[in-house]
Amino acid sequence: KKNSEYWIFGVFICCKLLIMKPTNSLNIRMLTLDDLEGWLKQCEILDCESGENNIYYGPYNSDEPYSIDRLRKKHKKLWAQKISIPGWRRAWGIIDSNRIVGSAQITAGELPTNIHRVDLGLGIYKEYRNMGLGQELISRIIEWCKDESSISWIDLGTFSGNENAKHVFDKLGFETLCYKDDAWCIDGLSIGETFMTLNVK
Repeated sequence: KKNSEYWIFGVFICCKLLIMKPTNSLNIRMLTLDDLEGWLKQCEILDCESGENNIYYGPYNSDEPYSIDRLRKKHKKLWAQKISIPGWRRAWGIIDSNRIVGSAQITAGELPTNIHRVDLGLGIYKEYRNMGLGQELISRIIEWCKDESSISWIDLGTFSGNENAKHVFDKLGFETLCYKDDAWCIDGLSIGETFMTLNVK
């Protein structure tokens, strides 16, 4: 009986290992222009996932066309832009076997007077969530921002219903500024937004 219990336990562990996604193949790094096409493909998939189970993380209706060409042109310019120029962007990706499965992006203010603040956006494939990857990804960005003398604040917004994301931001030290009721009307649904910020200086 004891041996059979060990055998059952061993089978259970093996099954768990087969189900779990291997983490040794995962890498988190800043994306370059060579990664742009993979990043665009990831964004398109995430756009389709937004709204599942009434959890939204993108401000678009499900029937709106997704313009990859427009995004390609825009981000090709902004990813290469110097951080001394308003509106610059940088992105970090979660890479699994050369495939981008999640990413986060920061965008600087559009004017010289608010370029010291960056807005953070985050998206991860649903099968890679709840693995601590989002927290690690944002931690990398926080450290990068701390090393850049021109950046003082990281701002973000989380949609109502996305409590998991808000919990991660809370753990990383982001402070809640306010909650805006009915901030968005997406697919006919009223969605609020919580605004948060982190001082990196």
